[in-house]
Amino acid sequence: MERMTTFFDIVGRVSWLLAVVAKLLIGMLILFVVSDVLARNLGMRALTWAISASEYSLLYITFLSMPWLVRIKGHVFVVFLRGLLPPAGRAALEKLVYLACIVLCLYLGWIAASSLSVALAKGTYETRTFDMPKWAVFLPIMLGFGLSALEWLRYLLTPVSMYDIDPTEMEGM
Repeated sequence: MERMTTFFDIVGRVSWLLAVVAKLLIGMLILFVVSDVLARNLGMRALTWAISASEYSLLYITFLSMPWLVRIKGHVFVVFLRGLLPPAGRAALEKLVYLACIVLCLYLGWIAASSLSVALAKGTYETRTFDMPKWAVFLPIMLGFGLSALEWLRYLLTPVSMYDIDPTEMEGM
């Protein structure tokens, strides 16, 4: 049990670190947009790379923050059906939800990993205002889904429950 706790602590630290990177990317994204708008309003050339950089930043922000949001219960979840069930039914539904989330994350992570592998093997690029290696597009998706699966597994295998908090307490997070 101690090894499992240590493992999930490490997963939590990695999830937190990726969320920090996502926060930094949000700051950079704001700077990209403000710089581009400012340049245009001052009659200077638009920062053509800013649009592509913003799009890639949004991809990274979404998937790098996803595992941390699962860990801190900062994602959207519905509780109305659970509230209608007796305690045994709630527990069963909870485990079913965790399993479904694990399977979905592993499946989508596997697709991203397969696409990343193909992109690495072929050396393909996504061409916009600047070239981006396609593997770099699939990397945050694979990381996000892979670590999210581990966060859901933590809920399944430990006494921690995503339902041990009132969802209204997380509003406005």
